Order: sequence, then C-alpha cells, then structure tokens
Amino acid sequence: MKIELLINGEDKIYTISHATGRHYRKLMEYDETIDYSDMDVSQMDELVGFVCEVFRNQFDVDEFYDGIPSHEVLSTVTDVFVFVRTGKTSEELEKEQKNQGNEVGK
Repeated sequence: MKIELLINGEDKIYTISHATGRHYRKLMEYDETIDYSDMDVSQMDELVGFVCEVFRNQFDVDEFYDGIPSHEVLSTVTDVFVFVRTGKTSEELEKEQKNQGNEVGK
C-alpha cells in the first residue's frame, strides 16, 4: 500500500508491504468505540495517528494533515482500514470483484 504526501514542497511516496495483527486488533477496538459517521476532532486525530503507525511512522500526524489534499483525508483513512482488514488495497479488491463478476457472466 502507498500514500503520497506533499512534504516540504516535494511529493513523497510512502509504502508498506503489510499490516500487523496488532493493527487489526486496534481496528476492532475502534469499531467498538467510534461512530465513524459522527467523529469528533480527537477521534479523527486518533485515526490519523493509527495511519501513521500502520506506515511505521515514516511520517507523523502533522505531516499527514499538511501533506494530503483535504478531499482525500477520509478516503485515505478508509483505504488504510481496508488494507489492514484484507491485506489488499481498495483498487485490488475492486479489480477482484470485477473479475468475479466477469466469471459469473460466462
């Protein structure tokens, strides 16, 4: 998985090959305690901190907020959650679903 952030005027790409079981466990805690449709600022900060952890702290919370386009904040957090849950990016899952749909139609 990768995230692209604008850091010090430069586009930087950060990648990870996998998430850990501890990350999965943390997501389970969030599912029990956070209403994703009605988050407050501190909860959003917590989730962004989680994204940083998943990416092995290659960037920090401020670099994430300052480096990502505003309209991509939520979708990026969601994409990281999907990756932690499945080991696949959202794009990979969509491609698989599309391919499965083609198989059914044959």
